[in-house]
Amino acid sequence: ALHLRRGDLPATDWMVRPDSYYLNIVEGIRKRWPDVDVHAFSSTKVRKKDNKGIYWKSSDFDALRSAGISVHLDDDDLVDIWAHFSRAHVFVMAASYFSYVAAVVSPFCVVFPGGDVNNQ
Repeated sequence: ALHLRRGDLPATDWMVRPDSYYLNIVEGIRKRWPDVDVHAFSSTKVRKKDNKGIYWKSSDFDALRSAGISVHLDDDDLVDIWAHFSRAHVFVMAASYFSYVAAVVSPFCVVFPGGDVNNQ
């Protein structure tokens, strides 16, 4: 499972990892497990009330779709997403506390992007 933090952030924000970051990791995972089913979770919506921009659209995730990754956008059931993250054999987390919750309870492999999840 992949968590791409997008919705509340413009593409230039330091917490937005480029698609190539995720695609390179997925390529490595597929070398080990060629038939792996990869799912990416993200958002195009800004959920924070203090941030009014709309930075992303569904087509911004087409590179992932082209790589055979199932893309899930704007899911309302956040607990279901955490369940996917925490039960994935490999969870590639984003620099976010939303990812962190699933990462700390996962008994499996977690790929951490480095640094502090809040750049502090």
